Amino acid sequence: SFFKGVNSPIIGLSFLNSILFTSYGSILRFFEKIDNSSQRIPSLTQVYIAGFGSGIACFLVSTPTELVKCRAQAAKQKGLMISSTTWNVFKDVIQTRGIKGLYQGGLITIIRDAPGYGVYFWAYEAFKRSLNVTSNNFDHNNGPKLLFSGGMAGVLSWASIYPLDVIKSRIQIQQKPLSNYSQPLTKFQQSSTSYSGIIDCAVRSYHKEGISVFFKGITPTLARALPVNAVTFYVYEIMIRWLNRFQN
Repeated sequence: SFFKGVNSPIIGLSFLNSILFTSYGSILRFFEKIDNSSQRIPSLTQVYIAGFGSGIACFLVSTPTELVKCRAQAAKQKGLMISSTTWNVFKDVIQTRGIKGLYQGGLITIIRDAPGYGVYFWAYEAFKRSLNVTSNNFDHNNGPKLLFSGGMAGVLSWASIYPLDVIKSRIQIQQKPLSNYSQPLTKFQQSSTSYSGIIDCAVRSYHKEGISVFFKGITPTLARALPVNAVTFYVYEIMIRWLNRFQN
């Protein structure tokens, strides 16, 4: 199904983006206080650091959201659950592993998200500035430039961390045999699907499938990232402009 596992990211996306952009803005305001200026445009280095920090802040939401999504999408593979709705996957994890189970793969998620969001915001600001668009001169005539900047930010962000995303997904979908599984895993299945850690997953995946394993599915991911993030940043700019009117 094309929409397998879609409920989890939809439910988590609103919370994720609220944490992401709030954290990003808070870190930039912290830099403003250090510089004693609310008018100075932050450097691209500061933008990257703010994005990096906001990626870490998203951990509490992004890890369980990604885990449920990945397991729902991989449900038809051998050894995984037959019932693969978002709620059933979530309930199974809670019942068998507890809250801690939702954070399986948490470390690799942070390793992926922190630099990924650093590149995300850095690229967006870099493209905006190269096209002479700022928050002060934003208007609807600059809409195409903002859409382009947001779309390219999404593409570059995903391209920079895609191999890490592959490792994250493999770590999050691995499961040990439990009583409510459709069938227990054989020793061969356990050895081929259970990783001891991030490096073990990367090394074994490479030895088994070659370097191309880290780029499987990258084309549709980048194709999706372009329009999704173009709209995300465009709406973000509109909302910032609208909210600023209440402060002036």
